[in-house]
Amino acid sequence: MICLSFDTDHLDGVRMQEFLAGVPIPGGGTFFCTQRYESLGEPHELCPHPLMAVAEDGGDDLSNSRSEFAGAVGWRSHSCVYSHMVAVRLAAAGYLYASTQYQPVAPARPFREAWGLWQMPIFYMDNADFSWSRFWADADHEPFASNIIDTALSDADGVYVFDFHPIHLLLNSVSADAYLERREAFLAGAPLGALRCRGRDARTFYDDLCAQMHAAGLRSLTMRQALAEWLQRE
Repeated sequence: MICLSFDTDHLDGVRMQEFLAGVPIPGGGTFFCTQRYESLGEPHELCPHPLMAVAEDGGDDLSNSRSEFAGAVGWRSHSCVYSHMVAVRLAAAGYLYASTQYQPVAPARPFREAWGLWQMPIFYMDNADFSWSRFWADADHEPFASNIIDTALSDADGVYVFDFHPIHLLLNSVSADAYLERREAFLAGAPLGALRCRGRDARTFYDDLCAQMHAAGLRSLTMRQALAEWLQRE
């Protein structure tokens, strides 16, 4: 199973409309939202994406995001800030799963945490992929590698969560530096045509993934759907 998830950092209502109009989603996506969007609804799953000021228990950030997305069963914080105490509060608030662990390893499987939640690990994260060389200059890492897609599509038993940021798909981000050079202009509303990067980028990788999913007859499931199907099989 493939889950396409999207973190809406730095996306206002206008940019969300641009994203939905210009980036096709093959099935249902799970959007971890920094705000409510009038243009965003079915068939997608909407969950909160709070900026956590206090990592220990979440404080007001957790409570406020719960009231804004009252029906959500999934949760992912900005920068994946998380703790055991946050997990306890999430479970008490009625969440079913969190998706805060970046684990680019196969086979990918949800797992039960001691704190009352399921964890749905992130198999692929666009900004982690293109940021790798900033922190591990000696690593033999190729961003946007095709074997990542091959791995996810070849495992029929797994739940492969891909995490994309619409801002990176709109900017065609090729690296952290290229993104940071363009971010302020993007936030100021500059036309996308003047901002997009060139070369193999986050959007290229996303389009390749969607094309191979189509060729394999696969559609993206929301993370809620995928977890339910996976639990039925277990």
